[in-house]
Amino acid sequence: MDAGRDGAGPVRGALRAVRDVLDATDPGLVRLVGAAHTVGAICLALAVLWALGFGTPFLVAAGSSALVWSMVLTGPKEGEQAVTHALGLPAALLAATAAVLLAPYRVVSGAVFVVLLFVTVYVRRYGPRGTALGMNAFQMYFVMQFVPLPADQLPRLWAALAVAFGCGAVVRFVLLRTSPDRSFVRLRRSVRACLADVAEALAALADGDGATSGDRDRAGRTTALRRRLRRLHTCALMLQDSVEACAAPAVAARVRTRMTETDVRAERLAVMLLRAGQDGGTSGQDFAHHLYLPGPGTRTGGPAAGGDSLAARLRALPETLARGGTPADAAVPASPRPDAGPAPAVADAHQALTDFEQAAAGLREAFRWSPGTRTAPAEAPAPEASPAAPAVPPASAPPEPEPEPGGLRRPTTRAAVQVACGATVATAGGQLISADHWYWAVLACWMVFFNTSSTGEIALKGSRRVAGTLAGAFVGLFVASALAGLPWPAFVLTLVCVFGMAYTAALSYTAATFFITLMIALLSDLLGTYTDGLLLIRIAETTFGVLCGVAAAVLVLPRATGQRTDALLADALRSLADAVTTTVRRLTSPAADPSPDALVRAAHAADRRVEELARSLTPLVHPVAPHRARRQTSLYVLGLLETCAYHVRVLAVEAGRGAPGSWSASPARPVLEERARTVAVRLEALAAEGRAGQAQPPVADVAPGTGPPAPDEARVLMHFRRLDDDVRAIAGALPRPGPPDPAGGGGHGREPQ
Repeated sequence: MDAGRDGAGPVRGALRAVRDVLDATDPGLVRLVGAAHTVGAICLALAVLWALGFGTPFLVAAGSSALVWSMVLTGPKEGEQAVTHALGLPAALLAATAAVLLAPYRVVSGAVFVVLLFVTVYVRRYGPRGTALGMNAFQMYFVMQFVPLPADQLPRLWAALAVAFGCGAVVRFVLLRTSPDRSFVRLRRSVRACLADVAEALAALADGDGATSGDRDRAGRTTALRRRLRRLHTCALMLQDSVEACAAPAVAARVRTRMTETDVRAERLAVMLLRAGQDGGTSGQDFAHHLYLPGPGTRTGGPAAGGDSLAARLRALPETLARGGTPADAAVPASPRPDAGPAPAVADAHQALTDFEQAAAGLREAFRWSPGTRTAPAEAPAPEASPAAPAVPPASAPPEPEPEPGGLRRPTTRAAVQVACGATVATAGGQLISADHWYWAVLACWMVFFNTSSTGEIALKGSRRVAGTLAGAFVGLFVASALAGLPWPAFVLTLVCVFGMAYTAALSYTAATFFITLMIALLSDLLGTYTDGLLLIRIAETTFGVLCGVAAAVLVLPRATGQRTDALLADALRSLADAVTTTVRRLTSPAADPSPDALVRAAHAADRRVEELARSLTPLVHPVAPHRARRQTSLYVLGLLETCAYHVRVLAVEAGRGAPGSWSASPARPVLEERARTVAVRLEALAAEGRAGQAQPPVADVAPGTGPPAPDEARVLMHFRRLDDDVRAIAGALPRPGPPDPAGGGGHGREPQ
């Protein structure tokens, strides 16, 4: 969607290609910017302290503080980050001071360490700020365990930490400032890169679906298309989350609506193409032939005339999107006749391609707004609103969240108790393994509880930490030996490890742990403390700490994976039911509420719930999961839920295109209401662990005494019918409520198994 690529020189073109790859694979460059913050803060702090003459212990303490603080400091707005940053320095000073003063008293120091671990996990209930402050305090106490300083050096330590926090503020808020406006601009660029990737993958289908295309080649192109569609969907969700913080309500609603429509149209085009090429009424040879036949109807305003073949239009798609897509008022290809033989599948693909081009053009128009402009342009009202309604009707109020359980049932309290118990054992056992490096065992025990909520997640994260440690120790053994006596190359490679750790932390915990272990080997070499047995101690301490953490999760206030997935599955099903109800209200009620933006918000909430469920199911669907039947069923149910979320997005887009109550006088309204009611009842019944409505027969597409519905109405009814089919399939796949499964540890026996 960016013009002027052809005129760039080779170097500039290569740099732009690299940027496009980063934009597509790292939406909004979130990981890249976060890693740059971390490395920048460390380099600046070390440079300033070295120039001021601070010694190695102070450099290590300040660098460690800059490392952790840059990674954990998060928040949607700069003001919130600044407040958290200001509170972080006192927390770090208190923790470091306590560590130095208690160092001579080993038992007391260890007890305070365990208490601090408990507090660090407990304060996660206060959101990103509590998590950041707790992590910061724990890290400083932890670092001072292996950087001992006498009490008379505390003023210099305070000064070093103050410099580290000041340098971190300069990097984050001045040199590499990340405001909501800039974050949105980067996400907007990522959306364009993802759309370009999808267009290229769609064009590749035209090149690969000929008569001579092999099954393996076609499967590879299909896999690439699905992977790029998933990237586009991920980027779309992130953009919808970010636009609220930097745009006026009318602009944010327009961007959200256009982004959802483009995402849906891209997915539908891919479905139509794959269906036309596989089972859409044409054989492989027929589809290869129809790809090159002129399309139905006449198109105007596009790069080609009405006689364009589907293959030609697909090949021209990247250029069409770069130029702005098909204008919204372009003529649409005529709808195919049901009795037109094999051609309807290809004609549907033509229609889907035109819809995608028009949606991309609408998104490009919405993107012309500049972040920082807090009011919507007067000449660009939301096109979906009815003439009598405001430009953007207010969204419906979100449902009241259920109260969080108290006492030991609260997730943060449970995790804090588990961490304290596990850390106590890890401290004692770690001392037996190595009196100088026992803290590695405690750190491993604590880290497996970070961003995890069930026993399965803790065990999986622990295994990944051990795997990353083993790989890092193996590589570090050779790297540290090769760079012995070469401080500057070792220092540069250490910074590379820091960058790699920060960049991969959200992507692969195994990779992040690998970089951490390699960095430890390099730092030990720089500090002159490296020995041949150091990395073996690291492996032993990490493995023991992970075992302590997993044992604590299993034995102390356990929360099985099934209990976690039960709750998230119910949330996802209820979100889907809410989205269905909101869509039907828009179609049948003449009132202006719900608005198109409310439909998009409801679909977005359902998407996020399904994503959260997918993350919690990771231990059950992992390739090495012990229960194979449960793994297959979990993957099946998750796929059905993702398909349901897709149908909900399509229905939100279709309902938002017309005026409110567009079905109020339609003969198909009774069918719509009955089908929507059936779907909603089944979803709610599943969420409540019941089976009400499962045996109800499917609703007919046509009401008695009426003719066939209009094409647009038929499409909406079709999506409701397929949504109902998917919900019934989910009900059939889930086990009936029963006692917990001793082998699987499921809370109520309802997790996919």
